[in-house]
Amino acid sequence: RNDIPHLRIEACAGGGGRVDLSILERTDQVWTSDNTDAVDRLAIHHGFSQVYPAAVMSAWVTDSPNPLTGRIVPLRFRFHSAMAGVMGIGGDLTRWTPEDLDEARQMVELYKDIREVVQHGRQYRLLPPGQGPLAAVQYSDANTDRIVVFVWRVSTSFGPSHPPLRLQGLNPESTVEDEDTGTQWSGATLTGFGLPIPDMPRGDLSSTVVRLRRVT
Repeated sequence: RNDIPHLRIEACAGGGGRVDLSILERTDQVWTSDNTDAVDRLAIHHGFSQVYPAAVMSAWVTDSPNPLTGRIVPLRFRFHSAMAGVMGIGGDLTRWTPEDLDEARQMVELYKDIREVVQHGRQYRLLPPGQGPLAAVQYSDANTDRIVVFVWRVSTSFGPSHPPLRLQGLNPESTVEDEDTGTQWSGATLTGFGLPIPDMPRGDLSSTVVRLRRVT
């Protein structure tokens, strides 16, 4: 590390339970699992992050149907799933459509904007995967006053939409602004009443990312 400070090393076999603090002394990140299915990854990330930070959790966007599970997942959902860790792209780009490549460019730009918050912020597990139609996780960075919230809907259920999402770790007296819409809330509102979940594409395998910033 001293001789080649810019060399980045990724260890493998995370899915086999062979990641530990000793290997992370010598490497920068780990290959979390050979299963790159974006839906399965929600549970994998939830379990992995109980011990290890997002900054070491390698997560790839791969092709659809997934080569291992055969599941067909929209590109947007695949990107949002991978953005919860150290995002990479492991698909065959020569087979992606021009529309796919254009959407991928937008997703890469989005990740570049939020990756510092995701990789170095504090994580809050808002809605664990597998316990309802939605899964959600929040990352907060005290150094930049930014908050990133991921919401995934794996399956659609009959009935009213999900109630507002209660965020965590906010000063009740603070003011928080949505970076994309300019809407403002108090910290007390976001932790008590909750963040209204923005509209997502209808149907199964839908997702969204909300970028917030504390303002004075």
